[in-house]
Amino acid sequence: MTDRNTPTTRLDSRWIVPGLLAVILAAALLLRIRYATLNEWPTVDGVNYLDQARQLLTTGRMSFSCFPPGWPLLIALPLIFLDPGDPLELFRAAQAANVVCGALLPLLAYLALKPFLGRWWSLAGSAVLAFLPQNIILSKGDLSEMSFTCGLLGSWLLYRRRSWLAAGLLFGFTYLIRPEAVLAAAGLLLHETLRERRIPWRMVVGLAVPILPYLVYVRVAGGAWGLSSKDVALSQSLQAHPGWSYLGLIAANSAKLAPMLPGLLGLPLVILAVVGLVTGRGRWLWMMAPFLPVPFIINPMVVRFWQPYLPFLLLAAGLGAGWIVRRSGGRRWVGAAVAVIALGSLGIANRDDARWVRPNTEAYYGLRDAGLWLRDRVDQETIIAAYKPYTSYWGGCRFIKIPDEESADLIVTWARNHGAEYIIANVLVTHTLAPGLDPLLQQPLPDRLARRLTLVKLFDYDIVNHNTAVYRIEDPIR
Repeated sequence: MTDRNTPTTRLDSRWIVPGLLAVILAAALLLRIRYATLNEWPTVDGVNYLDQARQLLTTGRMSFSCFPPGWPLLIALPLIFLDPGDPLELFRAAQAANVVCGALLPLLAYLALKPFLGRWWSLAGSAVLAFLPQNIILSKGDLSEMSFTCGLLGSWLLYRRRSWLAAGLLFGFTYLIRPEAVLAAAGLLLHETLRERRIPWRMVVGLAVPILPYLVYVRVAGGAWGLSSKDVALSQSLQAHPGWSYLGLIAANSAKLAPMLPGLLGLPLVILAVVGLVTGRGRWLWMMAPFLPVPFIINPMVVRFWQPYLPFLLLAAGLGAGWIVRRSGGRRWVGAAVAVIALGSLGIANRDDARWVRPNTEAYYGLRDAGLWLRDRVDQETIIAAYKPYTSYWGGCRFIKIPDEESADLIVTWARNHGAEYIIANVLVTHTLAPGLDPLLQQPLPDRLARRLTLVKLFDYDIVNHNTAVYRIEDPIR
């Protein structure tokens, strides 16, 4: 008979979950590093962020843009050790920041879920976020979803610990990534004020430190007071949809966004999340508030808009599952069945997304090669007119986007009037997004265009969609 005080070799169960969490985090990091190294293609919005980060390091100034400065500031950290003048290294800096944030996300999610769901269900939520294909896709690129998600989670964890000053500072910086973060901070401040009968001033001070200088910057650079440089998106939406038609825009955007969530998590998990949102009311619900403005703005509705709120939706789903189990009388088989159905549907929903982890949808070889060819022939002030900004990005110069749905003649006139020296026509972009440029894909050019444009370089590939023409815009009066 073994004495109860005799040492045992059995693994202490207290270390199983931390050990598994460490394995998940290591695997998440390695996956993101692997797929980031396979990606060399920035995105359209990413180019704007990258250009802000480059200017910050090369000129010491932050250019005013509808893209807030928080994410470019994060990109600038790894960029200190790289060459900001090299477009590939500039892109790698954004990837490095995203890989770190993407690998940190499962840990922050575990810490946020644990007080509500316990160790094992929190571990399951962490694993979902570590291996969700969309998370890996966003972690290998240059957009701000990963940093914003980590900012929200970190702010929530500091708030839960009542670290008021730190929570305010992180909420304030997260606001600089996406201003809608202020909705979560304001909701938590209101909740705390009503509960404690006093305002948590240290959190208010923390919020003010990053936010107030940015508001002054918006006033000076933009010429008017506003909550952020993104205010222009809301004003444009209101102007384009006056009166009751604005409600139609909100309804249309909501109708596009809503089906994307079951496609991401599976319908059973979404149903559990809805149950949890209704029955598991608490302060954490305020962390969903930044999602509310999304349908109010003209924008292509895309699945990545859901990304920052997935940890809290998984929390809601866990609370919803717990409510169902309690209503069943605490039967374990009910909980097991709910878990199997939810996780099974999650796997099925992500089969299609898994195919897109490796491919790079913005791989425009002709636009990149045109930019690299032009790099030694242009300077930073040269303006290139195109539909996508990739040629100017790789060329290290300025970009103007051609107007939509105009004829080639009007596009050339518009580009010349705006100081453009070159205009780019790519087969895939022209056929799918900019049909007005179609005459520029013909050789010889129609006479009316031949007098105004000179073909200086044609990039020809085995895959016709990559073919790209570089034209110099000439003075129309010869």
